Amino acid sequence: MAFIPLFVMGLTLPAGQATGSALVAVVDVPAVSEQYKKTSDLEAQFEVKRRRLNQERDALRERIEVLRRSLQEEFKPGTEEFLARRKQLALLEAELQYFVESEGQGIEVDLARSLALIFADIKEMTRIVAQEKDIDVVLAADRMPQERVESATQVRQQILLQKVLFWSPKVDLTEEVTARLNAKYATESGRPSGG
Repeated sequence: MAFIPLFVMGLTLPAGQATGSALVAVVDVPAVSEQYKKTSDLEAQFEVKRRRLNQERDALRERIEVLRRSLQEEFKPGTEEFLARRKQLALLEAELQYFVESEGQGIEVDLARSLALIFADIKEMTRIVAQEKDIDVVLAADRMPQERVESATQVRQQILLQKVLFWSPKVDLTEEVTARLNAKYATESGRPSGG
């Protein structure tokens, strides 16, 4: 694999490095993240957590609805039983709100941590591959989405997110980084590397 020298103005090179160039490669970070088996495993885990959260939330909502109906149909307003049932209903509604906010926030925090760990894995494997190939700089590259664009604002945002406008396939480390991440993850997790 050949790498393109990048001439950088004002680049100070360590002693012993006679040229004024640096070897540059790219990695398509979104593609690596999408193809990394750990990402899909974590997404599956979070989907199970979200489903459990939704089931618990729905069960609480059902209890509240049953209590609300019984309050309207079985108790006379102003009686002690009516007031006690209304207090119970208010407490359940508060419990539901707290549950949804705290549990939902907990899942989002865990998901954010997991995504940061995935990015750290990608950076580390990119560093390893780059050092093995004597590459000095690896740029994050991604492709403009191919789906239909809905607005000029979306196009502007996508354009602004582009970090590398062109790269030759010979300097693209995406496939190697992905394959090595998946092999490492398979070994660490005991998961078959093919699936």
